[in-house]
Amino acid sequence: MADLIIWMIAFTISISVTVLSAAAGHYDLHMGISAVVTLTIAVVAVQLHRKLMAAKAHRSTLAAATSRYIGLVWIWAACAILVIYEFILTWRESWHFVIGLSIVGALCLGLAHMFDRDGVSGKQDDTLLSLGRTLNVLQVFGMLITVIGLVADGKFGFDARDAMRPDWAANNIFFFGAIAVALIGAHALVAEKKLEQAR
Repeated sequence: MADLIIWMIAFTISISVTVLSAAAGHYDLHMGISAVVTLTIAVVAVQLHRKLMAAKAHRSTLAAATSRYIGLVWIWAACAILVIYEFILTWRESWHFVIGLSIVGALCLGLAHMFDRDGVSGKQDDTLLSLGRTLNVLQVFGMLITVIGLVADGKFGFDARDAMRPDWAANNIFFFGAIAVALIGAHALVAEKKLEQAR
């Protein structure tokens, strides 16, 4: 319960700070805060995954941790973009992304719940684990493409800062959120491969 309260407080504060930096119109500050928040989630996810592996946790428990933290990144991004473009900046397409991010985040959290249930009961649903792994692979590659696309299109970096298009804040969140999801997912895939080789 204490962990949940701490996460809720951290979630609220991180969104508030991200929104305030967008309200100030400070591109570099907003970019930095977006990076710190999303990459912190990734670091915590990787550390937890390593601890679970060291404790020889059930495969479903490992999969639950991965799905939960990836879902957290998606939901955080959706909430930050929603607040920024509902109350601070104007970007008509923001709702499309808020809905999309929320749906994917909810699916990840739902999958984490199912993995948790199997982990507690000691069951191993190979079909569900295979689905989770496939989704993880797709997300990792999808996020790498997103990062490359944002840079190639000039929507992230010096060109984006100079242009300050309406979607500049969202693109900062997309960029670092994508990196965070890719890091969490890639670590889980590599760890899973090592587990298979150790058997």
